Amino acid sequence: MNIKNNFFLVVILMIFAFPTFVRADKHLLYNELINNSVLDNVESEFVTSPGIDFSEVSSDTNGKGLYMLSSSKDADFPIVYYRGNISNNNLVYAGFCWHIIRTTDTGGIKIQYAGVVNDGKCNNEKEALVIGKSQYNDTNDNKKYGWMYNLGDGDVNVEDSLAKKYLDNWFKDNMLDYVKELEDTVWCNDRTMENSVFDIRTRLENGKPTLECKNIDDRFTVFSSKGNKKLTYPTAIINADELTYAGEVLKKTQVDTFVNISYSYWSMSPYVLSKNMYPNSKGMLNMYTFTYNTGIRPMISLRNSAILIKGDGNKDNPYYVEIEKQYRIMTDDYTTSSKEESEATDTINFNHKERTGYKYIETKVYDLDDNELDLSVNNNSFVMPNKDIKLISTYRELKSFYDLTTDNDKISINESSVEEEQTATFSINVPHGYKVTSVVLKDDANNILNIQLNNDNNIYSFEMPGNNVIVDATFEELPKFDAEGESITIDNNEYYENDEVVFDVEEKTGYYVKEVYLVDMNGDRLDTPVETIDGKYSFEMPSEDVKIMVGYEAVSIPNPQTGDNIYKSVIMLLLSSFAFIYGIINLDKHLNRNRL
Repeated sequence: MNIKNNFFLVVILMIFAFPTFVRADKHLLYNELINNSVLDNVESEFVTSPGIDFSEVSSDTNGKGLYMLSSSKDADFPIVYYRGNISNNNLVYAGFCWHIIRTTDTGGIKIQYAGVVNDGKCNNEKEALVIGKSQYNDTNDNKKYGWMYNLGDGDVNVEDSLAKKYLDNWFKDNMLDYVKELEDTVWCNDRTMENSVFDIRTRLENGKPTLECKNIDDRFTVFSSKGNKKLTYPTAIINADELTYAGEVLKKTQVDTFVNISYSYWSMSPYVLSKNMYPNSKGMLNMYTFTYNTGIRPMISLRNSAILIKGDGNKDNPYYVEIEKQYRIMTDDYTTSSKEESEATDTINFNHKERTGYKYIETKVYDLDDNELDLSVNNNSFVMPNKDIKLISTYRELKSFYDLTTDNDKISINESSVEEEQTATFSINVPHGYKVTSVVLKDDANNILNIQLNNDNNIYSFEMPGNNVIVDATFEELPKFDAEGESITIDNNEYYENDEVVFDVEEKTGYYVKEVYLVDMNGDRLDTPVETIDGKYSFEMPSEDVKIMVGYEAVSIPNPQTGDNIYKSVIMLLLSSFAFIYGIINLDKHLNRNRL
C-alpha cells in the first residue's frame, strides 16, 4: 500500500472513531461545568479578594458565574454551582427547559424547572417558569413545616405536604419515562433546631450556607441509603441554602439573580414553626405562612453519565444531553450491595450480614414483583440485568445446641456441638477384617434413643434431638480362609475375603511355569484370576479356602538332525559348493594364461 492510500486509511479511521471521542469523559456535562468553574474563595473576574461573601447578595464583585465550592475541591466529584445574574445555565431535558443549579457530591447535576421549550430556546419569564401554584400546607400548625410531617409521635415523615403532593402529581404525569436517567440524590429539608430556632435561619442570617444535611430524617431520597427513603419520586424543590449560593440573601433585596424571577415560589426550608422561606417577587429571600398560595418549581438531578450533545447553555442555545439508564438495586435489612444502582451488564457484588441467633441460608435476586431471576451467581456476584432488582437474604432461627460425643476410638465426630433439629454426622473407622454389628445412640442416662439413623458408606447421620447424644458401635470379626499350595512360597495361610494374597512360585530346572490357577477344596477350578508382576504372583481372596496350583512344562532341547540344525547344515553345504565351483573357475583361468 502506498503513502497516499495510507493517508486515506488514517482519515477514514479518524472519521469513524470521532463519535467515540465525542462520548469520552471530557464531554460529560459534569466535566464541562468543572472545566469552566473557578474557586469561590479566591479573587476572580467577578469576585474580589478573599472570595465570595455569602452574607451579601451576588453582584459583579461578589459572584456572577460558575463557581467551585472550595471545601469540595479535593473530593472525587467537586461541587460547582451557578450564581448571580447569568443566563448560560439553560438546559433542555424531557421536553422542558431547566436551569442548572449545582452539581452533587456524586457528579450528578441538579436542575430547576424553567418552563417549556420555545422554538428550541429557553427564554421563559415569571409565571412561565413554574408548573403552577400551591399552598405549602393547608394550615400553619406546628410541625407542618416539613416536606413530609407528622403531628404525632414517632416517625417525623408520615404525611405529604400539599406542595409535595402537587409536585408528585406533575412528575407522575410528565417524568416517569425518565426515572432511570435521574439520580436518587439527597433533597435536604433541614429541620434541626437549637433553642427553638431553626439552624438554617441562624446560619443564613450569618451568611454561612452549607450543602451538608445533618439529620437523616431530613435527607429525602427514594431508595438511596444516604437518605430516609421516603420519596415516591426522585424530585423535590430548592432549599434556602441553594438559593443563597445562587445569590439570594435572607431579608435582603436582590433583583439580578437567575433564581429570582420576579415571581414568588416555595423553597423547602423552614424559617419559623409556621413559615417557610421563599424567593419573593420583589427580589428578596423572604418567608411566608404555609397557607400562602405561590409557585412550585420542580427540581431533579441528572446522573453523572449525562453526555453533552450540543449547546453552550445560553437561552438561545441551551445544553442538550444524553443519559445512560441505570437500574435500582434494592436490598433487605440483612444484605449489602456494592452499588445502589447500576447500568446493565455491570458486575454487582453483595454480602449478607451476620444475625445473632440466626443461621444464614442464601441470598437470591428478585425483580420488584418478587419473581426470582434466573441469574448466574458466583462468589457473591452477578451481572446486572436491565431491570430493577432486589436482593433478599434468608436465614433460619437457631435453636439450642447439644453435645455429640463418643468413648469409642473407632468413631469420629464431625461437630461436637449440634443445633437441635439439624443434621448431626459421624463416621466409623471399621478395623480391617471386621464389620459393624450395631450402632447405638444414647442419652446422658445411658438410655438408647429411638432415632432414625442413615448410613452412607460408613458416614452416619441423624436429626439432633433436644438433648446430648452419645454414640457407640460394636464390631464382629469376619471369617478367614486358607490359601495353600505346593511349589509356592507364601507368608501367610489365612486371609479375609478380598485380601490380596501374594506368593512366589518355585523354579524347577528344565521346566518353566506354564500356568498358575486356583481350585477349591473339591479340586474344581475357580474363576478368580491370578496376576503376575515382576515375578510376583497375586490374587484377591475369595470367600472360601483355596489351593494354588502350578503347572510346569519341560524346556525342549534342539535335535541336530531336525529343526534349526537341518537348515543350518543345508546353508553350510550350499556355501561350500559355491566356494568349490569358484575355485575351479579361477584355476582354469590361471592355466590358460600360462599356456599363452
